[in-house]
Amino acid sequence: MRKSNFSKSRVKGFFAVQIKDKKTGKIIGDSGWTANTLTNNGLNAIAAIAIGGSGSYAVGYAAIGKGTDAIVASMTDLKSKQNKYLAVTPSTVATGTARCTVSFDGSDNSATLTIGEIGLFKTDSAGSMVAGNVFTTSQMTTDQTLNATYELRFS
Repeated sequence: MRKSNFSKSRVKGFFAVQIKDKKTGKIIGDSGWTANTLTNNGLNAIAAIAIGGSGSYAVGYAAIGKGTDAIVASMTDLKSKQNKYLAVTPSTVATGTARCTVSFDGSDNSATLTIGEIGLFKTDSAGSMVAGNVFTTSQMTTDQTLNATYELRFS
């Protein structure tokens, strides 16, 4: 029997968040690039796109939360979502790399938020998380902005 030679495809997700003082522009906190967890919804999204799906799983929103427990593939929402779902700006930055960016404005908060998790969502409601993970918790005050960059890298 002849051995088949299949191409091995992989997808890895990463995010980076920075808290920036709006007045001075100084970066107050920076997570650096952090690996993410691709959820079952995310795998469905990739499968749908791979076979020419209609995009029903396309990422459209991001959210932040104060959770610190690890994100697992079966999750469909953040543990402790804070703030509202915000629309992301999608782009392709390199061959096989999809990027989403979003900025959370601290002035949308009534007080300082403790943040420690981020997720990508297909809709602006719970139950549609495509990817997410936790990072070292930080305090985000009303005079700061949290800028997030999310990448899914296909190889």
